[in-house]
Amino acid sequence: MKKIVLGICVAYLAAIAASASAQDAPVPAVNAISASHTVASCSTPGKNGYDKNCIMYPDASNWPTTCEQAATKILAKLDGASKQRVKDSSYEDLIQFYMGWGMGIRNSTGLWRGNVALTESCMAARKDVSAHPDEISMVIIQEIWEKLH
Repeated sequence: MKKIVLGICVAYLAAIAASASAQDAPVPAVNAISASHTVASCSTPGKNGYDKNCIMYPDASNWPTTCEQAATKILAKLDGASKQRVKDSSYEDLIQFYMGWGMGIRNSTGLWRGNVALTESCMAARKDVSAHPDEISMVIIQEIWEKLH
């Protein structure tokens, strides 16, 4: 079981690294501020791609804004073996992907950095979840599983 989860995590992280480009910058630490950030006015500090100081994260423009978009984008990055592992898992067993793959999803989609549009879209898709990034990443994993079935 651990090998399956590790395989998906490694495959997903490798896909993220392989698709990185000048526009797809690495995820900064939550409160990291660098010279490359530009100061902008924002109406919601800490949300919608801005940190608490209203500085936009460099990768925020690449974040998915809907649950469908997130699932499609992540699914496209998975290799065949990883897709098969998810497909072979029962819906009830998707929780096995929470720690590794789920963490990668939370970090790469801006869920810990205020991606409000994605959070609201996933909450609309599943009425029984809260706005917590942990729950939202599980909704995305469930959406991917459903696309494979």
